[in-house]
Amino acid sequence: MSGHEVMVQRITAIISALYQHGFVSRQKLLDEFNISERTLYRDLNRLGDRIIHDGNGIYRLAPAYAKPQTLKELQNLVSLLGIEELIPASKLILKPDLSSLSIRALPGDPEAKRVLENNFSLFDKAIRQNSICEFHYKDRLRRVAPYQLINIKGVWYLGAVEDGNVKGYQLSKIRWLTLTSEHFTPEAHIAKYFAEEDDVWFSLNKQTVQIKIAAEVSYYFQRRSVLPAQKIVRQEPNGDLVVQTEMAHENQLFPLLRYWFPHLTIISPASLQHHFLQKLSQQMAEVAAQCGGAHFELTQQE
Repeated sequence: MSGHEVMVQRITAIISALYQHGFVSRQKLLDEFNISERTLYRDLNRLGDRIIHDGNGIYRLAPAYAKPQTLKELQNLVSLLGIEELIPASKLILKPDLSSLSIRALPGDPEAKRVLENNFSLFDKAIRQNSICEFHYKDRLRRVAPYQLINIKGVWYLGAVEDGNVKGYQLSKIRWLTLTSEHFTPEAHIAKYFAEEDDVWFSLNKQTVQIKIAAEVSYYFQRRSVLPAQKIVRQEPNGDLVVQTEMAHENQLFPLLRYWFPHLTIISPASLQHHFLQKLSQQMAEVAAQCGGAHFELTQQE
């Protein structure tokens, strides 16, 4: 078992004890886990201001959290801790014995996990206290309203609003994170969006697109969701499949259409299919021109 997995075992046990008993004893944790005080303090710090020190080595849940937790609240806590990939969501109950949960190998993007680990308290505090954050991202200073930490296919993102636009920031690229004294009022529809988002194309203004999938390849789209936010609308008598997808930008969808061409056809809006075919024709013409140029140069050399 890796060091990270051992740490997760400790934290899940601490969370379990806090929600079952309301407190944990520093000395008991030191004896149980056979770790140094420095390691224990680091574990407790991961919980941010969710816990308070009562003195005499006793740590309790902060008043705001000393109440029964809903499944969604527990899932949010696990997500903020960066361990949701290790804990099956079906095993999270209102009074969970998290220490008994099985541990699985942590997926990729170790740099993003390191950033999350180092900045956990700040991210957690900023999101819960609705504090405006500042950080450097892609050589620019960003000032954002943070809403949620999101794990998409093993990569961590901060879901936030910058200059009125919904955006996602890859954690491994965030530098010099600080919390300002300014606060914002979360908007319910944005919070709902981030809670349901499962794609890296962050946008509130997504276009609904219907696509017809030829019968010979429909099996692949019935077996799993190939297209973003894919929903099966109906299956035609000839076996063709009609699905609905959500598109934030044409570059989110067109590469998939090219890959499956000519088996996928946009049926609504029809103008989007026309635009796709135009771009595909242009790309084919560019490739043909490049090939023709290469052939010409090769002929000249001969």
